[in-house]
Amino acid sequence: MTHFQGSILPAPLLQHLTLIDTPGILSGEKQRLARAYDFAQVSRWFADRADMILLLFDAHKLDISDELKDIMETIRPHNEDKIRCILNKADQVSREELVRVYGSLMWSMGKIFLTPENVRVYVGSFWDKPLKNVDFKDMFEEDENSLIHELKNLPRVAAERKVNEMVKRIRMVQVHVCILSRIRRYIRRKKNRDVVVEGLNEIVRDIKVEYNLSDGDIPDMELFADRLLNLTDWKMFPFRDDKKVIASICKVLEKTIPDMMEKAGGVDIGLNS
Repeated sequence: MTHFQGSILPAPLLQHLTLIDTPGILSGEKQRLARAYDFAQVSRWFADRADMILLLFDAHKLDISDELKDIMETIRPHNEDKIRCILNKADQVSREELVRVYGSLMWSMGKIFLTPENVRVYVGSFWDKPLKNVDFKDMFEEDENSLIHELKNLPRVAAERKVNEMVKRIRMVQVHVCILSRIRRYIRRKKNRDVVVEGLNEIVRDIKVEYNLSDGDIPDMELFADRLLNLTDWKMFPFRDDKKVIASICKVLEKTIPDMMEKAGGVDIGLNS
């Protein structure tokens, strides 16, 4: 906390969102100087709570240092859809150099993020001075307007993401209630724990059909089985009329949340499985 500094500016956009700027990324000899805190983990703490992550790169000094690569790999899990790249000072290089720099950046991002869809890159000169090279003036202005548009829509998009995360967690609870209550039923029938774990896939297959559950909501069953075997008391699992519980969860998904979002102005949260 001793490293924080606040700045207040009369920008209308800041009435709707807060910008957090990280310290400069170290490179070369400076990387050997240890910070007084774990920079990568602090960055991840903020990244997990942010609604958008902007990675800034310099067109005439494109250098992905070891520290920057470590930070990107640290914040990447669960945050890939929030990350955008900004290739700044693009007017200070020639047409040929810009094509090379852009290609190099996309190649580097592809190696780090390892996804079929690459990160969105905004290219331009993000300050109020005249462009030094106007070859790509139209593209720069279009990317700048697109970035501002995305920032202006961020509060609405953030609300949608939070609702979707809540829906995902509710579905996860639904699946866990089904699995654990079925396991508890087997335990009451005095079935051996190892036998129950070995039959987990069959249990899941049955409840998927019975409750019309989606494959995407089913947890990793190997990890689930490992966690089960590490629990000592299976009697804490729910044992009740799980159909009533599932009905109440379905009511939340199908009625309560849509009604709530309609009153809040209407947000499409895609509840269909």
